[in-house]
Amino acid sequence: MSEPSQEQFTCANTEQIIDGNPTPCKQHALRVCNGCFLVQVGFESRKAMSPLMKKTWRPQYDIEKRTPAFIDQDNIPESLTTPYKRYGMMKYFWGNVPAIDVLNCSKNEGVNIQKELHFLFAASGDIRNIIKTLVSLPDTYNGRCEVVINDRDFDIVARNIVLLLTAIVFDPREAADMMLHVWYSAFITESIMGNLQNRVLPLFEDVCSKIQSRPEDSLQSKTWSFGTQTLSLVLPKKSWDRLPSYLKVPEGLSKTKAQDLMMETTLAPSRRDYIERAFFTRPPAWRVCAQKFRKDGILLPFGQSRKEFTVPNPTFFQNVDFWPMMDSADPIEGWSVKEFTSVRRIARDDINGSLYYYLKGLIHSFCHCVKRLDIRFQLFELNAVDLPHTMAMRGISNHYFDRIETDLTKVSNIGDRGYLGPENLLKTFSPLLKRKSQNPHATILGLFLNAARECLTTEDELLFMPGEAQQLLKYMPTSRDSLTNRTHGNADTVKFANALGFFRDYDMLFERFMEECSLEQVSEAAGLRIKKDNTLVGKWPLRLVPGSSQKDFDDILASNHTGSERYVEWESMA
Repeated sequence: MSEPSQEQFTCANTEQIIDGNPTPCKQHALRVCNGCFLVQVGFESRKAMSPLMKKTWRPQYDIEKRTPAFIDQDNIPESLTTPYKRYGMMKYFWGNVPAIDVLNCSKNEGVNIQKELHFLFAASGDIRNIIKTLVSLPDTYNGRCEVVINDRDFDIVARNIVLLLTAIVFDPREAADMMLHVWYSAFITESIMGNLQNRVLPLFEDVCSKIQSRPEDSLQSKTWSFGTQTLSLVLPKKSWDRLPSYLKVPEGLSKTKAQDLMMETTLAPSRRDYIERAFFTRPPAWRVCAQKFRKDGILLPFGQSRKEFTVPNPTFFQNVDFWPMMDSADPIEGWSVKEFTSVRRIARDDINGSLYYYLKGLIHSFCHCVKRLDIRFQLFELNAVDLPHTMAMRGISNHYFDRIETDLTKVSNIGDRGYLGPENLLKTFSPLLKRKSQNPHATILGLFLNAARECLTTEDELLFMPGEAQQLLKYMPTSRDSLTNRTHGNADTVKFANALGFFRDYDMLFERFMEECSLEQVSEAAGLRIKKDNTLVGKWPLRLVPGSSQKDFDDILASNHTGSERYVEWESMA
């Protein structure tokens, strides 16, 4: 990955007065505030020193010794086996598990990598796994790549097409900044908006003008070619008609109105107890960063000026009546904390700043990669089960893909029973996977996000609890008084109860799930075999293992992850 620019050392003095006007300092910072380690100059640190920065901070419900809103009428705290009550619209514009490289060339194809690689992201969500995979290709790779990306949610498809066209059309350095903010910031600059409207919007409007007389539900396709890069988009005509609106701010939507709309979800007064419960699991500086992001919605280092970010991002604000995501949505969840906090930085505790610099470097590398590759992207807006038929009409036949990734960052996961279900999933995609004679490393990768936890019974919880508590106490020393405290709003008790699941025997629970849905048998019926050992990504990439460090524990405690996220890999039997 390319090194981030010296921007990461920008001074946080954003309010110096020059000729009577507030002007951000353009000098490089040489020191950091040693009180908060969030900003790169002492001036801004006054803002950082909120009550949330204190190690002694506690949720208000704990201070008031009252029953918090998340305790049900039976006065039983929610545990990790009972999903937190959702709030807000359930759009999933950001990943909720860390990005993965679905090729993992060094442990699979190695030097025998195919001259043509075909990837299918069948229910893609955002493009983080596409980016992670392509930047991990060997620098010496000079073959051809085809990447098929599908999602049934048009909002997600529209955002993905805007991001990919930006990567192709613009210079990599300019594209990286634009993509990062279109992807993660609720507000963008006039410059970004102007560039998109000048270079990308006309591509959409040209297609719309040519198909305006076509039937609303008819599938219409367009392929754009840019040297060795091509991008094809297949959409119903009615979706094409909507596409230009993703690069136009809704009429009458000011920044103030848009920010108020966002904060009605992200900082809703009725959700204060829920937010503070989450904050109590995080280091002080993380709490301050999270609070600021919930308020301004802009992914930037803590001390960097937001003054130019005045344009509501139309890929978020398609509706002027509500914010499209839940209040728990967080850019951090889609990336490895261990990876992005390893980026060299001065303000070491600025978690969002660390993510910003990491992503800017990663996206910059992706844009360079796309420019040098012979690559074709194809995007669809379909239910996953309908995808094979439509692809067949476009020349994609059986035994075509080297990797099929079936992660779905929505309400339920494509591998879980709630959406498509394992049997239908395997019947749908097995014929599309290359045979072992074509590529012995060809793999279907499925994420079971909820399966293990959904198999947990009350009896299991009671059985597991003593052992879980014994392991948890090694990482979270807690007094006996706290554990036996019967006050309904005791924050320590709630935190302890929610952390027990990190030490749960999910292997046993997932085995139960496999037996209940006959996963081995339905796999074989589809001509597939479950790999004994995963070769793309660990089976339990977020689970604590024996000997995990205190930092490993602190990181998962501060996240929305549970440790029960399970990847399964299948290979062809033929």
